[in-house]
Amino acid sequence: MKAKRITIAALTLLPLIVGLIALSFLPDEIPAHYGINLTVDRFGSKYESLITPFIALFFGIIFVIASLVPKKEQTKKLSLNIGLAFMLTFNAFDFCILYIQANNVVALDESPLRFDSVSMLIIGCLLIFLGNIMPMSRRNAFFGLRTPWSLKNDNVWKKSQIFGGASMIIVGLICAALAFVYPNLFVMLGLVVLTAVIDTVYTYIIAKNNG
Repeated sequence: MKAKRITIAALTLLPLIVGLIALSFLPDEIPAHYGINLTVDRFGSKYESLITPFIALFFGIIFVIASLVPKKEQTKKLSLNIGLAFMLTFNAFDFCILYIQANNVVALDESPLRFDSVSMLIIGCLLIFLGNIMPMSRRNAFFGLRTPWSLKNDNVWKKSQIFGGASMIIVGLICAALAFVYPNLFVMLGLVVLTAVIDTVYTYIIAKNNG
């Protein structure tokens, strides 16, 4: 666990270190915001490139603290695994954003590094990873398919996590596959929302049947 905690700490600091070094190479103005059509609609100071690294720093600290607080070893391992997955995700997105800013990409869908494709692939892999560990989690305060019904008892919780984990893996695989053939962030968002609704309804049904 110590090695994972050190890895999370390193991944927490890496975006900030890279970002500070990159300031010397970035133009004074960089793409700062993109509209719904994936075209830049606002330029900003190059120092705005540090926003993502500071967000990563904030969440990295939270994940490290979360892995130290629980008394149960299984909960500590779960916190570390989730933290490691999310920090890898943050670093991947930070690399993509830095590439876009450094190359002054005006239209995301015309960039050699397609942001929508990379985003769907990264999110897909994250969902697959989280879906695999979800069935192993016990009732807790921060992770899993948590609804008022899934928290009813251990039996309902276990069934909910198995179902939620399976649905998350399926959506992750679909997103990862679509990243290569039909990259569309709105499709990905729609799949995630639809899955969340289905999972929530499932927890309600299971809770009623186990009441």
